[in-house]
Amino acid sequence: MVMKFFTKLLFGLLFFTVPMVAEAQVGGPAPNFTVTDTHGDTHTLYQYLDSGKVVVLDFFYTTCIPCQYYSPQVNAAYEKYGCNTANVIFMSIDYNDTNAEVTAYDEQYNIKFPSVSGLGGGGNGVVNQYGILGFPTLYVIDSSKTIIAQIDPPTLQVFDFRFQQHGILPAGCLSAAYEPGLHGNLQLFPNPVAAGGNLSIQLPEPKLGMARFEILNVMGQSLRKGQLDLNSTLPLGSMPNGLFLLKISPLEGGKVYMGIFVVE
Repeated sequence: MVMKFFTKLLFGLLFFTVPMVAEAQVGGPAPNFTVTDTHGDTHTLYQYLDSGKVVVLDFFYTTCIPCQYYSPQVNAAYEKYGCNTANVIFMSIDYNDTNAEVTAYDEQYNIKFPSVSGLGGGGNGVVNQYGILGFPTLYVIDSSKTIIAQIDPPTLQVFDFRFQQHGILPAGCLSAAYEPGLHGNLQLFPNPVAAGGNLSIQLPEPKLGMARFEILNVMGQSLRKGQLDLNSTLPLGSMPNGLFLLKISPLEGGKVYMGIFVVE
């Protein structure tokens, strides 16, 4: 961990001591690249673009706190826009982590789209090509091979706004429709839930008993957090109407489970 901190610090200092590729800009060209994700699959940017796809590049590293914070929002956008089975392809590009470290990150934050490690998959080279200066940075690239938008901050609301500007529409996943109760790996019911009601939670494995929970709004802001007995229900109290994301994790740490619910 200490070595990684100093490596990343040195990386930051190098921006001021050696010439770097100019930072990519909205409206500018998107350099091509070929990388290998943590599952061993190869991805070439221009192959996706030449087939008419829109590509979202999510530049991150595994100990980046803002990257961790916004992961649920990027996951929500990935599922809302087709789970890489429609017109939008999501891909994470890591800086300076191993395949094992990126795989552990993906498991903890429930990342389903391809992730490319910096050290094992070629991510460091792409970070340099695009002149990335901060993390997370998310670029949207269309079939003209142009960066058409930056998602900042990377919340579902900003995804929706930028995608709407460019005529990019939501799409159902082939494996599961994008609807409350089927998002991610939590089943939440009733969904929608009445204001002031109670939310029942079903995990894809035996219940954990006591667990941590956190509720976030579409801006990625934390509204409530605490501990919950998963053998009971979660009282929503005075929460307003709207769309929310629920995160559940074991008290001792481990995989983070996520799902979307609606209060009406």
